[in-house]
Amino acid sequence: MRNWLIIGIILCFQPAFSQSYSFKKKQSAQKGAMYFYWGYNRSIYTKSNIQFTGENYDFTVIKAKAHDNPSTELQTYVNLKMISIPQFNIRLGYYFKHKWDVSFGYDHMKYVMADYQDATLDGYIDPSANNYLSGQFDQQIYTLTPNMIHYENSNGLNYISVQINHTKSLYRTHSRKIRLQRRLGVGLGGVVTQTDFRWSGIEYHTKLKPSGAGASVHTGLRLDFFNRLFLQSNWSSGIIYLPKVQTIADTKNYASQKFIYADWQLLGGISLYLRTKNDCGSCPDW
Repeated sequence: MRNWLIIGIILCFQPAFSQSYSFKKKQSAQKGAMYFYWGYNRSIYTKSNIQFTGENYDFTVIKAKAHDNPSTELQTYVNLKMISIPQFNIRLGYYFKHKWDVSFGYDHMKYVMADYQDATLDGYIDPSANNYLSGQFDQQIYTLTPNMIHYENSNGLNYISVQINHTKSLYRTHSRKIRLQRRLGVGLGGVVTQTDFRWSGIEYHTKLKPSGAGASVHTGLRLDFFNRLFLQSNWSSGIIYLPKVQTIADTKNYASQKFIYADWQLLGGISLYLRTKNDCGSCPDW
């Protein structure tokens, strides 16, 4: 009778014992874990009103079209000396709670106002300011050639942000070696730009300068391997506000605009474990 009683007690508490043991397994979404990732993106932008101001001109390109500028050569993605040339993403995060992390990093995007687009202009350009485009404009449509004006932030449109993210496990193998997780978060930060500007046939290049701010939402899927490495696919969208983008270095020539962006990111990363659970400092996993 006594033996049967002991067996019954063990069976009753078996789920609790199993749960306690499994809690010691490494999880990339557990408190005390860190992660780092690097990857690349493709971006799209809404039409926006871009106001250009400077000496002898003040005009707006209404509903200007723009696109990104991805690298097309394979060596820029595999050569360590060139990996910062493409549109890239880099981020370092820390799980301050189970499933919740805070991260810091930036998205290096590239914004290019489309050449040869038929654009509506409003404002004025003095003939002394531009040899190819001048006059008083009142909703006139012009085909904008690169000699008239070319505007881009290809080096780049750098959104530097802090993010708060939530991770939810969707699937894991019995061995816990592979896990699929959902990511969801929000971000807020500043925008640093470096501008290439062609005006009246002359090219100008500025240095990196703080130019505005952004806010964003993020979601994605992460596939963890062996509790250490992961591949992640992100989808992000947000609003970028640029009240003062310098177009000609060391002058009072500026552009201002705001637009919505969306981008897709493909990332690879590593998880690091800084803390242990249940005082299991000598355990191989937790």
